[in-house]
Amino acid sequence: MQVLLEKEKEDFKQRTQAFIDTRLNKSKELNLKALWQNLYKEGLINKENGVLQNILLSEILCKFRPGIGLFLITQFTCIEIIKNFASDSLKEKYLNKLFSGENISCFSITEPNAGSDVSMIEAFAEKKGNSWLLNGHKIWASNGSISDIIITFVQTKSHKDKSGITCLIIPSKCKEVEILKDTPKLGVEITPSNEVFIKNLTIDENSQIGNLGDGIKIALSTITLGRIFCAAQAVGLLSGVLEESIKHSTKRNQFGKSISDYQAIKWYIADMTKDLDAARLLLHKAAWTKENNSEELNKLSSMAKYFCTSAAQKHSANAVQILGGAGLIKDSYVASAYRDSKVLEIYEGTNEIQRLVIAREIL
Repeated sequence: MQVLLEKEKEDFKQRTQAFIDTRLNKSKELNLKALWQNLYKEGLINKENGVLQNILLSEILCKFRPGIGLFLITQFTCIEIIKNFASDSLKEKYLNKLFSGENISCFSITEPNAGSDVSMIEAFAEKKGNSWLLNGHKIWASNGSISDIIITFVQTKSHKDKSGITCLIIPSKCKEVEILKDTPKLGVEITPSNEVFIKNLTIDENSQIGNLGDGIKIALSTITLGRIFCAAQAVGLLSGVLEESIKHSTKRNQFGKSISDYQAIKWYIADMTKDLDAARLLLHKAAWTKENNSEELNKLSSMAKYFCTSAAQKHSANAVQILGGAGLIKDSYVASAYRDSKVLEIYEGTNEIQRLVIAREIL
């Protein structure tokens, strides 16, 4: 695989950074839909981008504001599902709108009793002639309150029958779909997560993605991509906390010298730098395996997610320590990153699950 980025990818990184420097402001609220649309207009998001380019985009944006990563994961995942599994008519209806940002998508699979075990899904769809009648309750629906469409997973047979779980695309803005206000989270607050209630919603049978019972296959197909994007989010965050730690420690003076002159701080900075480089290399290797359909994809996507998010959590805590009182201010970059980093260890499959996957792939 290519260890160093080709010139094209380096140029892409520079264009992304220039977009952030000229168009975004840390102190202002971000409209995520408008952000996506502007990235599309600048050519930073387009149909021709490979996995690595989208990963680089996510890494650089997440250095600026780590919580953006969940928004990006969700939109790219839903695009991937429609591109790979939807009918030609659904592709024609939605793909251009999703790439341009005219439509924002929500990914909705989790339920109160269905998390890592998706076979426990209870949301139900009943066939009525040429239509589906849906009822269900979803939680942690990413992008819910800002979405135009929802990709969701429902049971079409008896409870716990994996062969009945099916993927459907439904509208967000209709009276039969109630999206509750954003769920307050420990971190990643900029991307909304919502409870969704579906009550007697009727949709055309052509809104089905894939075949009847393909739901688990479709959901699992997104797992490796989601893990890699989560790793990119962690690498961006880690890059940001390292920069903040260097900036503060070289300017902060105590007992007559910069605190960066003290061994304890030097060791923190050295460990951050070492782990950032290792995390980025593992991230890029995982992205390469995704682009090249490598047999190691499952193992490497889990390794990247596990290592990168663990490193981000460890070093964001150290960054708070370096900044001391300044790091305790709730809205400071490192305090926000510290909260975000804990969330990264949980979504897209907990890190305990990643360890099981890695061991299973090896053994």
